[in-house]
Amino acid sequence: MTCHVRVEPPVAPAFERDLDAAEIVMGRVSSAGLVLPDVSVSRQHARLFQRDGGWWVEDLGATNGTELNGVKISGPTKLSAGDRLRMGGTVVQFDPPPPEPEWRPPTPDPMPAASTDRQAARLQTLNDIHRALATAISLPDLLDLILERCFRVLAPEEGVILLKDAAGNMTPAASRQKPGASSAVFISRRLVEEVAGKGEPALVLDAALDERFSGSESIMTAGVRSVAAAPLADAEGTLGMIALSSRVSVRQFSEADLDLLVSLASAAALRVRNVALAEEAAERRVLERELALAHDMQMAMLPRAMPDRREVSLAARLTPARSVGGDLYDFVLAPDGLWFIVADVSGKGVGAALHMAVAKTLFRATVNGAAPRDLPRVLARINQELCRDNEQMIFTTAIIGHLDWTTGTLTLADIGHLPVVLVDSQGRITTPEVPKNIAFGVIEDAGFDVATIALAGGSVILLYTDGATDARDTRGTLFGAERLAGAIAAGVGQGDRATAEAMVSAVAAAVEAFSAGAPPEDDLTLFAIEYRG
Repeated sequence: MTCHVRVEPPVAPAFERDLDAAEIVMGRVSSAGLVLPDVSVSRQHARLFQRDGGWWVEDLGATNGTELNGVKISGPTKLSAGDRLRMGGTVVQFDPPPPEPEWRPPTPDPMPAASTDRQAARLQTLNDIHRALATAISLPDLLDLILERCFRVLAPEEGVILLKDAAGNMTPAASRQKPGASSAVFISRRLVEEVAGKGEPALVLDAALDERFSGSESIMTAGVRSVAAAPLADAEGTLGMIALSSRVSVRQFSEADLDLLVSLASAAALRVRNVALAEEAAERRVLERELALAHDMQMAMLPRAMPDRREVSLAARLTPARSVGGDLYDFVLAPDGLWFIVADVSGKGVGAALHMAVAKTLFRATVNGAAPRDLPRVLARINQELCRDNEQMIFTTAIIGHLDWTTGTLTLADIGHLPVVLVDSQGRITTPEVPKNIAFGVIEDAGFDVATIALAGGSVILLYTDGATDARDTRGTLFGAERLAGAIAAGVGQGDRATAEAMVSAVAAAVEAFSAGAPPEDDLTLFAIEYRG
């Protein structure tokens, strides 16, 4: 049994449907049997179904409920002819099936040839637009095509398509004028408010006589008298509008013209949304490829292999919170020992990664040829360069030091960083006292203090960034210093001699297990040096 309904959405033209399925779901989702273009309607709002030779309606738990003739329904309810259902801002009128039309012999077409030609041209325009919408077309080309077809069939003097920008303002996206036009395309703020603001089409036969626009100075000044305008709207809301205008002496638009324009706008709205989403997706794919390339380049800047020396063994891990980050570790082999750095640039992402590359370059350049006693001068030079032109006030914390191959003397500087962990050959875990200095990039003429520590053979020092202590689990709990100490103790083992690799692996595994399922809070870097003596 067929059911006939008339749907009156709040932001789109009314339409009618004949429904003959045993059950029809009504809602905003595109897979619904009856799609309701209304943001206040739930995705699956209500259903119509046949029972006992009649039609019934049932609410599907919609947020705004379903009203029948002004009364909210609470269960399956039988429908009668003329009943009005309200779902959100949409009204659906239920009517019995229309009577079968009585067959009559065909009669000659009473329309004049000119009217028939005009109707055929309009149908051809709709067909062209629908065919264009089914092809791969860019948004600017789509808008130009719509205006070109409107000029071919409706013959306005000028036309414009406005689209809503990121700030919610209606801005011109495409326009067209008849040849010879000398002025800018006409755009009326009052017309925008009437059409885009209310989501309703507007037909102005003569602006001088229309109460809505008779006081609009911009319309009168532009000489525009007749206007046809329709919103570009879909289930998500109003995307924009299209407006055609002419002087009355040239072209006066009719209701039939407005109907055609509304049909064009309805057909185009969904495609405009889809094209915009597709272009955004394409831009994201380009950005993702660029970030993947940046990630590979940043990882390539890290040391490719650890030194093969009998005096030391090194181990390291670096995991950016995003594709790229601001952490770094590096080392330089000198004739008398090992220079090393672990640093953390404030912030994350591309900006921090670029600053990291600068810090790494400065480290290598300044320690080249330097002696351990030169460490304060090395730090001052790095700081001066990082302060230069630092308008974004990006700062960098770091641990920088030198380990003497022969004596085990460790010269160490803490640049506003997290403390170093020392594990001696007996497995005892301590935090050496190292003077705390201000971070790089804050004060250009800052001075720096250093500490000297004597390492015995079998000692391991661990350097890390706050991606370890600041890691969180899915409930938001911090990993913290106590869990870090436990992970270090696990790396030392029970009575076994600590190694750089065991230390780094234990901490990395503990942080990963703790934060499994939660996004990383910050870049994580671990760097361990085992001094063998």
